[in-house]
Amino acid sequence: MPDKNQSVFIRQSSGLVREVSPWASFFATFGLVTGGIPILIVSWLYLAPGANWTLSYLISLLPTLGMAFLFYVASISTPRSGGDYVFQARSSHPLVAFVNYWALWIAFALSLGLYSYLGAQWFAYLFSGLGLFYNDQALINLGSFFTTTLGSVIVGIIILIMGAIVASIGKYGWSFVFVTGIISILSTIVTFVALALISPSQFSSALSSFTGVNNAYDEVISTTTSNGLSFVSPFYGALLAIPVVWYYYVWYNLPASWSGEMKKIKYNSLLGIVVAVLFIGVYYILFTSLNLHAFGERFLTSWSYISANSLNSTVYNDLSTMGTFTPFFALLVNHNVFLYIIMWIAFWLPNFYSNPPLVVSLTRYLFAWAFDRIMPEKLADVNERFHIPLISTIITVIVGLIGVLLYAYVSSISIVDVTVIFEISYGIFALTTALSPFIKRNFFNRAVPIKNIGGIPIVSLIGFPVFGFLLYALYQTWGNPVLLPINFPTIFSLVIIYASGIMIYVASYIINKERGIQMNLIFEEIPPE
Repeated sequence: MPDKNQSVFIRQSSGLVREVSPWASFFATFGLVTGGIPILIVSWLYLAPGANWTLSYLISLLPTLGMAFLFYVASISTPRSGGDYVFQARSSHPLVAFVNYWALWIAFALSLGLYSYLGAQWFAYLFSGLGLFYNDQALINLGSFFTTTLGSVIVGIIILIMGAIVASIGKYGWSFVFVTGIISILSTIVTFVALALISPSQFSSALSSFTGVNNAYDEVISTTTSNGLSFVSPFYGALLAIPVVWYYYVWYNLPASWSGEMKKIKYNSLLGIVVAVLFIGVYYILFTSLNLHAFGERFLTSWSYISANSLNSTVYNDLSTMGTFTPFFALLVNHNVFLYIIMWIAFWLPNFYSNPPLVVSLTRYLFAWAFDRIMPEKLADVNERFHIPLISTIITVIVGLIGVLLYAYVSSISIVDVTVIFEISYGIFALTTALSPFIKRNFFNRAVPIKNIGGIPIVSLIGFPVFGFLLYALYQTWGNPVLLPINFPTIFSLVIIYASGIMIYVASYIINKERGIQMNLIFEEIPPE
C-alpha cells in the first residue's frame, strides 16, 4: 500500500540535516533582534520624551515572552523548515497561514536589503568619529563616502554576499554565528562598563571643550524646548513607547524556521526563542539606562529630537555626521580610541552576523512552501554537499540585491515600514494558535506536546491576551509618523502584499487540482523530516 506522505509531499525526506547547536540559535536570535536597534533606541527617544523606559520594556516583555512561548510550541510541535508556518498551516487554515507568512517573508526580505544597505553607515560612524576626534580630514572624507549612495550600495552588496556565503556552508556557518555572538556579548559588557563610568557632568564638560561652545550641553536642550519638545510623565511616556519597544523585540520567531535542523530541539528552541527574548529584555534595559545615566535623559532625548527634525543647533551641526552614535560621546569623555573601537564592534557586529541566519530563514520558508506545493518544487531541492536548498538561497540573494538597489535608488520604498506587518502577522499567529485546540482538535491532540492547565489549553490562555496586546500596539502604531505614516504608499503596499499572497495560494490550488493533487490532504500531515 503506498505511503500517504509520499503521495502528497514531493518526497519522503527533506534532505536537510540537524546541525544547528542550541547556542548558535541563541546568538542568532540576539543578532537578529538587536542588530541595528541600539541606534534606533537613541534616535527614537523623542517619541516618548520623559518615558520610564525600563517600565515600557517590562510591559512589552510580558506579552513578548507569551508570543515567544507560542513560537516555541510551534517549533517543537512541527520541527521542520519553516516550522512556525508549518504549524499555523496545520493548526488553522493553510490560506491564512500562507498569506500571513508571505507578508512576513516580504517584510524580512525587505529588511535583508535594508540592513545590508545601511551596513555602510556603521563605517561612516567609525571613520567620521575618528576623523573628528583627530581632526583628520582624510578620515572624515572616508566616513562621508560611506554615507553616499554609491558607498552604501557597494557595502550593502558585500555584506549581502558575505552573509549568503556564510549561510551556505552549513555547520561552519553556524560556528561563525556562535563565535561572533560571543565576541558581541564580550564587547557589549565592555561597553556597558564604560558607560557606567561616565556621568552627565563629565560629558557636559567634554562636549563644551570639544566643540568650543560654552554650555554646549544646555544649548542642545534649550534648542529643542524652544522648538516644541515637551516631556511627559514617566508612566504616560512608558505607554507611548510601547509600539517602538515592541518593534525592538521582533524577529525572535526566526529560529522556528530552522527548527528542522536543530540539535536537541526542545532545549535548542527554548534557548533560541524564549530564553533569548528574556536576555534581550535585560540587554535593552541596561543599554538604555546606562546611556541615559552617562549622557543625561534630557540631553539624549533632545539630541534625538534635533536629529529627527533637522533643527538648527550649533552643537549638533558640528557633530551631525555622528548622528545618535553614542560611543562617540564616550570617546569625547575618556579619549580612549581602543575602547571606542570595541564599543563600535558591540554596535556593528550583531547587525553584521545576523545576515546569515536571516538568509537561512528566508530560504527555509521558501523550502516549506515548495514542500506544501504552493511554490515550485525546485525550491525544495537540497544541495548534497552543503545540505542547503540552493535555488531558494540564490533567489533570496537576488531579492536581497533588489532590496539594496530599491532602498538606494527608489526613495519611496524607504517609507513603506514593515512594523505593521509584524504586528498583524504575529497577532494572527497568536489568535490562530489560541483557537487551534478548538478548531483543529485532532492536530492539537496529536502534535502539540504542551496541552492544558486546569483543563484549559495553555496556548489559549496565552494566545488570546497576546492577541489583545497586539491589537493595542497596532492601534498605537497606526498613524505614527515613524512606524506607520498613513499615506498612499504604505496603504497601497499593504494591499499589494496581502493580495499577492492570496493570488499565489489560489493559483497553486488550481494548478495542483488540475494535476490531481488534493492540497487539503497535504495540510492534514506534517512534512517528512
